[in-house]
Amino acid sequence: MNIQLFPNAQQLCAAKVLIIDDEAADIRVLEWTLRAAKFPNVRSSTDSTRALEMFNEFQPDLVLLDLYMPQPDGFTLLKQFQQATPAGEFLPVLVLTGYDTAETRNQVMAAGANDFLGKPIDCSEVMLRIRNLLQTLFLHRQAREMQKQLEAGPAAREAGRPAQTGRKA
Repeated sequence: MNIQLFPNAQQLCAAKVLIIDDEAADIRVLEWTLRAAKFPNVRSSTDSTRALEMFNEFQPDLVLLDLYMPQPDGFTLLKQFQQATPAGEFLPVLVLTGYDTAETRNQVMAAGANDFLGKPIDCSEVMLRIRNLLQTLFLHRQAREMQKQLEAGPAAREAGRPAQTGRKA
């Protein structure tokens, strides 16, 4: 069984990224950063009331989420995204906020975000975090696929192997 553990650059860049931030300038910087890194599948909105609808339609692999916006705020959206994600699936969420305090960081991580960066953002740091989260997503999907194969039993695993010919030495 030949298993690729880590995604290659092409697989990473094929990820769908959703950006929700009420500041258009912040969205432009993130979009530019992602385009420069060859990520073509990006959607964004400054209107947090459309975020859940966009999430359900786009089905992103990663969400970049501002925290303090007009209602619904990032905490509410984070909860809605988690509820809309099928059980057992991993949805990486990177929170980007101007409120870079230990208390905010703890609240966000306790609410279910996977990573946190303060604004103003450092584009290279954002891309490092994005790549790390997408690698984690890829590994999670690989583990789930391997689990399904194991649960299917030995007959299903044997069906995927080439037939052995000849005698064993």
